[in-house]
Amino acid sequence: MSTPVLSLRGLRAGYGRRQILRDVTLDVHAGQIVALLGRNGAGKSTTLLAVAGFLPQVEGEILLDGQPLAGAPHTRARRGTGLVIKGRSLFASLTVAENMRLADLAPDALLDIFPELEARLHVRAGQLSGGEQQMVAVARALLRRPRVVLLDELTFGLSPAMARRLVDAVVERARQDGTAVLAVEQHIHIAERMATHAAIVAEGVVKLHLRRDELLARAEEIEGIYLGHAVDV
Repeated sequence: MSTPVLSLRGLRAGYGRRQILRDVTLDVHAGQIVALLGRNGAGKSTTLLAVAGFLPQVEGEILLDGQPLAGAPHTRARRGTGLVIKGRSLFASLTVAENMRLADLAPDALLDIFPELEARLHVRAGQLSGGEQQMVAVARALLRRPRVVLLDELTFGLSPAMARRLVDAVVERARQDGTAVLAVEQHIHIAERMATHAAIVAEGVVKLHLRRDELLARAEEIEGIYLGHAVDV
C-alpha cells in the first residue's frame, strides 16, 4: 500500500504533568477520512493539537508523507497541515472576502465549495450564523490544498441540515482532491456519514481501527462502550 499521508506512532502528549495521550497509533491515506471517535476527555482534540504543533511536550512519531513532522504550527502548515478548530477561527470584524484574502485565497474560490455564500462575501464574519462561519473556516482550509486536514468536531452546535451540508462538502473535496482528513467526532451518526475509516480512542489509547463497513456493523456496540458526554481535551 502507498505511504500514508499522516502516520502517528505511539503518540504521547499532555498538558504539563497531565498525560492525556498514552498510545495513539493510526494512519490516514490520501482521500481517506478517518473519524477519531471517543468519549469527551479521551484525548481526541489533544491528538489534533499535537499533530498541528500546539503542544510542546510530545513523544512518539508524527510523519507526513513518511517524513517527520515537527516545528511550530506555521511550519507544519507550510508542510501541508490544515486545522479547523471548534469555534470557527475567523476575524469577526472583517468581511468574508477579507478573511479569504488573509489566507491568500481569492474570495470567489469559496463559492466553488459553498455557492450559497455568494451574498455573504461582503458581510462581516461576526454577523454570519455559526454554520456560515464554519463553512468559511472549512473552505479556507480545504482551498489551500493541504496534504491533511484536521477537523475538530466539524458540526458542533449546528442544525442537522447544516451538519449534513458541511459533511458532504468535506467528503466531496476529499474524494476530488485526494485530501487526507482526520476528523474528531463524538457522534457516531456523523462519523457514519463522513468517514471511510474510524479510530476509537479511550483514555488516550487507540483501542480499535475500523473500516466504514465495520463501523456500521458495530455502531451499537461502539456507542454503548466507547462514546459518552463530558468535556474533551
